[in-house]
Amino acid sequence: MIIYGWRSAHLRTTKSQTATCPSCNTKGSTVISVYSKHAHIFWIPLFPYGKTGASQCQHCKYAMKLKEMPEEIKKEYKNLKMDVKPPIWQFAGLILFSFLVVWLIYAGKEGKKMDQEYLAAPAKGDIYEFKTESGYYSTLKVMQVTADSVIVSPNNYEMEKKSRLYKIEKPENYAEFTYGISKENLKKMYEEEEIFDIER
Repeated sequence: MIIYGWRSAHLRTTKSQTATCPSCNTKGSTVISVYSKHAHIFWIPLFPYGKTGASQCQHCKYAMKLKEMPEEIKKEYKNLKMDVKPPIWQFAGLILFSFLVVWLIYAGKEGKKMDQEYLAAPAKGDIYEFKTESGYYSTLKVMQVTADSVIVSPNNYEMEKKSRLYKIEKPENYAEFTYGISKENLKKMYEEEEIFDIER
């Protein structure tokens, strides 16, 4: 199944009043069309990347691609090509991608803002996602909050990728023992990116 490729969209067709068909020698019977080429993925147009053309005699139906046109017809094609622009929908992929980038930046900033709020006021049940000393990823669950510390229970499992931590985020995976981390040290761990996300 093809999920990406190239397509063309019709922009404009005009009838030449002066061109002579090289096949039947009929004058004024040739129509010239301009197409805008675009890349697509999953049939969503990404961006236009040029124009192409074709012509056809309405008398004998002789059709020519751009490279086959005689100079007389090619000159008219070039003039027509300069007058037309790609439709806005051919930029749909770029527009969607731009919105996605803006949204990801916004979401990242909001996520950091929420993390700072969670660090300033820890709560029982908070989950700290962190990088272990061995270079893997795991989680800590807040079991209790004191005046200057949080008491956490470590997850018994680790993952090679932080994006797969959800697979081990289960109540039964946490150890029965706990230990304390000072709030000051907690902030330091976050600043040094040892703790990289907080879930509440």
